[in-house]
Amino acid sequence: MSSDRKKNITKFTLRKEGTKPKKKNKKLRKIEQMIILVASALVLGYAFVVFMFQTVEMVGPSMQGTINDGETVVVSKIGKLLHGVNKNDVVAVKKSKDKYYSIKRVVAVPGDKVKINGGRLYINNELYELKSGDIIVNPGKASSEIELQDNEYFLLGDNVNNSDDSRFSNMGIVQKTDITGIVIYRIKPWSKRSTIK
Repeated sequence: MSSDRKKNITKFTLRKEGTKPKKKNKKLRKIEQMIILVASALVLGYAFVVFMFQTVEMVGPSMQGTINDGETVVVSKIGKLLHGVNKNDVVAVKKSKDKYYSIKRVVAVPGDKVKINGGRLYINNELYELKSGDIIVNPGKASSEIELQDNEYFLLGDNVNNSDDSRFSNMGIVQKTDITGIVIYRIKPWSKRSTIK
């Protein structure tokens, strides 16, 4: 066999053998890319829920008129981190003993003095106008003045006479760590999609 023919056979063999691994490598690379893509989506999705936003279903009538029983809202965790928790914010709260989230309105923040007198809410001795305009029938613990300490918040339901809130021991004064985030948007029912104020 001539040396030219041997060279040609060797080249052909190398080319033929070299082709198969490349195909395998391409398939492996595609599978690897898909795994990385799916893993990245899962990590981002998890981070989105844990650190940024979450959906919560309203349970009970305590926010009726603003958010009704069974409606689903979006809670901004990132909003709490960026802007803090402020007076008039509607927030989602879950203490370790709770089975579900409570949604209430912040009426007093750290350093405030809270008192309910004659059916009216006073913050730092100034009348606080409730969204509903209702007279508060049961002042609960707020019949005596309460001064909020660091990281303490006083919450009321907008449906104030049908709400288990900071006036009562079931909820009591809320710590900042118990506040999941700020309720910003109603997503269900679809016909009532709107921002929460």
